[in-house]
Amino acid sequence: MAIANTEMLFFLIKSLTKAEKRSFRLFAHRNADGADLLYMTLFDVIDKAKTFDEAKIRKEFPKLKTANFTNLKRHLYEQLMICLRLLKKDKQKNIKIREYIDFAYVLYGKGLQLQALEILNKARKLASSTYSDFSLITIIELEKMIQSRHITRSESEPIQQLVSESTEVGERINIRIRLSNLRLHLHKMYIEKGHIYDQKEGDELKQFFNIQLFGIEESDLGVFEKVYYYQSFVWYYYIIDDFNSCLKYAIKWVELFKSSDELQLRDINLFMRGYHYVLTSAFNIRNSSILEKYLDELEKLRKEMYSKFNLNSQIISFLYVHTGRMNFHFMKGSFEEGIKGVSRTLTRISKYKSKLDIHKIMVLYYKIAWMNLGSMNYSTAIKYLNAILNMSDKALREDIQIYARLMNIMAHYDIEKFNKIQFELLPETNTFFKSCTRINQVDTLIFEMFERVSVAPLMDRKEIFKKYYAKLMDKKDKPYEKRSFVYLDILFWIESKVKNVSLSEVIKAQNY
Repeated sequence: MAIANTEMLFFLIKSLTKAEKRSFRLFAHRNADGADLLYMTLFDVIDKAKTFDEAKIRKEFPKLKTANFTNLKRHLYEQLMICLRLLKKDKQKNIKIREYIDFAYVLYGKGLQLQALEILNKARKLASSTYSDFSLITIIELEKMIQSRHITRSESEPIQQLVSESTEVGERINIRIRLSNLRLHLHKMYIEKGHIYDQKEGDELKQFFNIQLFGIEESDLGVFEKVYYYQSFVWYYYIIDDFNSCLKYAIKWVELFKSSDELQLRDINLFMRGYHYVLTSAFNIRNSSILEKYLDELEKLRKEMYSKFNLNSQIISFLYVHTGRMNFHFMKGSFEEGIKGVSRTLTRISKYKSKLDIHKIMVLYYKIAWMNLGSMNYSTAIKYLNAILNMSDKALREDIQIYARLMNIMAHYDIEKFNKIQFELLPETNTFFKSCTRINQVDTLIFEMFERVSVAPLMDRKEIFKKYYAKLMDKKDKPYEKRSFVYLDILFWIESKVKNVSLSEVIKAQNY
């Protein structure tokens, strides 16, 4: 792969570890003379740069024409990728499988059909043991091609077995593609819209989901297909707010991985993702025992495996562990304890910011804001809520933006900025609500409550809170309404105002 984009080259070099940089220098100097190592000068320039500056990098090579500089960047990128592939081939079995396939093509091109078949047999065994069906079908098809064109002294029975295996693997791949397409569709739907809004959307999703799964039976699936199958159900139940069913399939997902060391090696990130949905579902149904059990397991897994994680796995483990920790503190009402870990979360957000999508940052900021509100650090909570409200992509997670605006009003109420609520925040929120397509009755009631309480005499506010507490309680278990209580603990917050105690005290009292 040849890349001439300076920014992409910059971020690739910045992602390298010290060991990888050392290995690349050795790789580059193996057989090269001085003329060949100009790309290493470019490597050093970029490696030393603190920030990306295209013009500054270009100035280091004044004698090179633009076309030559482009070729230099492309060559450096290509050499880096070759070196990294060599470094990873013995650690990542999927790379080793593809290397075997490449070797087989080389051997076949030299007329060494039997040697090609022998190395394909090695590739087949490795692919089968690691659930690498897409590589396996390539191997089988190459074997079939060699067998069909040459006399290889193979008996008819192994050839028939090859045909049968090709059909079987093809069917597995077809199911895997169907399930992965379903997962991707559900993921896209959630990122764009959040949870199901009403009965019509629920019925449409149910019909779509059942059509996509038609003819697929769990009992007929292979190990990796079962993971995709469970993941599809997790996403479906998560989107429709059925967190008990979501938890059931998330646990199936995790337990399947726990039963197979090879599956864990094949995709550790998918394993951790399963844990994430167990923790999230347990939090959403307020099951502290399951949340604590699986959070401990994920923490242990992360600690034991962290030295072997690549950068992507490190980022994923950070997201899921830190989210799980914060949710645990939210459930327990231990905001003061939880706030101690926020600085570590922020450090990692800063470290990984260029590699985190805006949706993940939005959710983390939202949780950090809630942790600060619960710890009575209201100004800091407002700071992170404003960061969400100022994000450029207004089409992303409309529901989080709704709850962020409502929490912003809550935080300003806590610091008694009643005029700002009345004359600035409420009008702005009302304007935003009018532009939304997914405002539910709970959101409307909360907004209405603040409209009334912000202008009411001090002595009347407690009664207003009591009145709306009752109205909101009536909505708590309503389909398509209850999700608001998952994302915004408004009932606990109102109760704290009625009882004149902290949010933390209300939640802790509920847990006893």
